[in-house]
Amino acid sequence: MSTTAETVLRRVRGVLGSAGLERLDPRATWLILNQVLFDGHGIPDWHHHAACQQQDPELFFTDPSDAQRIQTAKRICAGCPVRSACLVDVMTWEPPSGRYGVVGGLSAQERRQLHHTRESAKSGEAA
Repeated sequence: MSTTAETVLRRVRGVLGSAGLERLDPRATWLILNQVLFDGHGIPDWHHHAACQQQDPELFFTDPSDAQRIQTAKRICAGCPVRSACLVDVMTWEPPSGRYGVVGGLSAQERRQLHHTRESAKSGEAA
């Protein structure tokens, strides 16, 4: 998925018009965001098998200086059966400058480094 934040906002405005998500009940919000973010195809299958589904999301999106919580989140990811699918997914849509939290077993800094490494490899191939 290569959706940008601007695309998402445009889609949300197209679905909601001038009303805001804060006026909707949570079920309606979920249905709209599912349509907007996943083009109506639903949440990817791997997502339902993720080890983080039974955890507090705050653990994975904690303060970047909280090394203990980051390590705890990474340990959960390490045992996740869909860790690689999660990492591939986030690397396709997350903007390098907007990386935050532990996703796919990597911290935001590690995902930035992975992105940089991939881009450097692409540049080397093109030369």
